[in-house]
Amino acid sequence: MKGKWSIGIIFIIMFSIASIFLLGFKLTSNKNPIELYNVYLDGEKIGTVKSKDDFEAYINKKEETLKEKYKVSKIYTPKGVEIKKIVTYNQKYDSNEKIYNLLVKEQNFTLKGTIIKIEKEESSEEEEAKKTETTINVTSKDVFDEAIVNIVKAFIDEKEYNSFMEGTQSPIVDTGSLVESIYLKENVTYKEGYISTDEVIFTDVGELTKYLMYGSTEEQNTYIVKEGDTIESIANANKLNTKEFLIANPEFTSVNNLLYESQKVNVGLINPIISVVVEKHAVAEEVSKYPTEIKYDSELVIGYSYIEREGENGLDKVTRKYQYINGQVADVALVSSVEIKPAVSQIVVKGERYVPNVADLSYWAWPTSTPYTITTGYEYRWGSFHAAIDIYVGWGSPVYAANNGTVAAVGNNCVRGDTRCNGGRGNYVIINHNISGYYTQYMHLAAVYVKPGQVVSRGQRIAAMGNTGSVVPTPPYGSSSYAGTHLDFGVWIGMPYQGGSTRNPFSLY
Repeated sequence: MKGKWSIGIIFIIMFSIASIFLLGFKLTSNKNPIELYNVYLDGEKIGTVKSKDDFEAYINKKEETLKEKYKVSKIYTPKGVEIKKIVTYNQKYDSNEKIYNLLVKEQNFTLKGTIIKIEKEESSEEEEAKKTETTINVTSKDVFDEAIVNIVKAFIDEKEYNSFMEGTQSPIVDTGSLVESIYLKENVTYKEGYISTDEVIFTDVGELTKYLMYGSTEEQNTYIVKEGDTIESIANANKLNTKEFLIANPEFTSVNNLLYESQKVNVGLINPIISVVVEKHAVAEEVSKYPTEIKYDSELVIGYSYIEREGENGLDKVTRKYQYINGQVADVALVSSVEIKPAVSQIVVKGERYVPNVADLSYWAWPTSTPYTITTGYEYRWGSFHAAIDIYVGWGSPVYAANNGTVAAVGNNCVRGDTRCNGGRGNYVIINHNISGYYTQYMHLAAVYVKPGQVVSRGQRIAAMGNTGSVVPTPPYGSSSYAGTHLDFGVWIGMPYQGGSTRNPFSLY
């Protein structure tokens, strides 16, 4: 009896153990681990979703308005959102709607696009050169590329652009010009990425073109044409030069185009974010204006004169390399000059009884040698008035006194690239012509050969052409670069920068 009881107890214990094992196995089999996805915003968990793909698809479906606005097929989670897969026994998760509503409240969603960085080096008279960076967001790189083409065509004739791009330019036979290169001065980089919809994102080529041209998407100033207006008069009244006016109004092809009353034109000041560089090779026949030689006859009284020989203009075949930045001449290099016909100087005999230090207002000498190029006239430029003319011949070429007079002031010892030297004037000479208040100024010189108080005569070499002070393009500081070489030649009534007023230098010739 006792043995049977022992066997029964053993059987019951074994049965219990087996039941516990089987029951535990069943419970465990009902809790297999599953994959869920935690959603984090800026590193902080905000919930859990069942499927990453379903959650992202839910966002994309809810944001139809954004897709229509930016003309894209998909909208993505905001910046700072991370979705990480987890393996867990906890089968609880949040609805897609709940997490979406949290994100709508806290953040803006994103879209895939192209992020463009434009790195630009800028300098001024007050500050050293510094780099600035502009970021432009576009839904597609094609939008930016098309806008760039529009900007380039604003600064170069469309036929020239097309023939250059197609490789169909006609070779120069005798005279003419060729476009050698077109490029952007700034460093432009592209990166595909996610862009938040709270940022400015360009989808339209026209809007981006406007932004690249004016530095703003705001409506630009306009003007209603009145009777008697010309392109030149409207440009001057709105601090534009005629080239800038034509760029802002591409429907006009020439400064001589006719306007009609009540016509609406753009007069906004262009401020391009990018610099379109066009380099050209040009060959032209240019008139070489005859010089005037003055002889003084001590037997004749002062004020009496006669022409001993009439002058005759010459003709030169001149080859140059031009660099234009946004439609303005930035640099010129003289390649060659071949004399076709020599100029014959005019000889004027004048009476004298002493060496005059008083100018003869009827005869003014040109302040440089020939051939020369006028790179900027007496006109508005970049929103301010350029109250002189810029003349290019070449670095180190002679600069002459325009008339008899006394050296009133000299500035020298400037280092190339120091844009602030002498207030941006660089090395300079000012001559008082001792009659009717006339003064002339000569700026950005490489060297000065006269001193204050020295009497100079008409046509006397007083300096050498250079690129000191504030010039464009600016040469590297302390370098021997010829960048920006030109003579800034101004005519004043009264001492320059001390109460005097300017005159158009061309009025003297």
